[in-house]
Amino acid sequence: MGFVFRHMTGEKAKAVLDEPYVSIYLAIRAEPPYNGGPLYDRDRFLERTGKQTELPGFELVAAEWDGVLAGFAFGFTMAAGMWWGGETTPPPQEVVDAPKLAVVELDLLPEHRGQGVGRRLLSELLDDREEPLATLLSRPDTPAHAMYQRWGWRLVGAVRPAPDAVVADAMVTSLAVPVGE
Repeated sequence: MGFVFRHMTGEKAKAVLDEPYVSIYLAIRAEPPYNGGPLYDRDRFLERTGKQTELPGFELVAAEWDGVLAGFAFGFTMAAGMWWGGETTPPPQEVVDAPKLAVVELDLLPEHRGQGVGRRLLSELLDDREEPLATLLSRPDTPAHAMYQRWGWRLVGAVRPAPDAVVADAMVTSLAVPVGE
């Protein structure tokens, strides 16, 4: 049967607060270099994500393999003038001035990696958005960081989103071209 990608908004998108989404998130955050820890625990994920599901433009894309959740991506609209919270270096003014899709999660189980599924998840999330830019935070010590760079995301600053978080790179891409092309 293969992969099916499902888009959810509104109340349906709150599925991200249920199993198996939480289990996938926790399993991935148990991998190096995350290695679990309080920033990546169930309660903080549920609290943070519960608030994000209420934000304008929130969308969840789920990838299912033969009816079983294999991964997901989600994000919300970051209005013009807004930027990531926490300690941050200022990005270029043209990035601040534009509305952006803030990509918060791209999580894929290890057995489905290296097959283009992550790229497809992200493309499904970014395609047909009204925002001219997308932004995400990526730890420089993760394999995902190099992947985003290969896909054309560019570094525009650094962010420590919470006091107990490591510094992540703030990256952006234009939504005028397909992801990874």
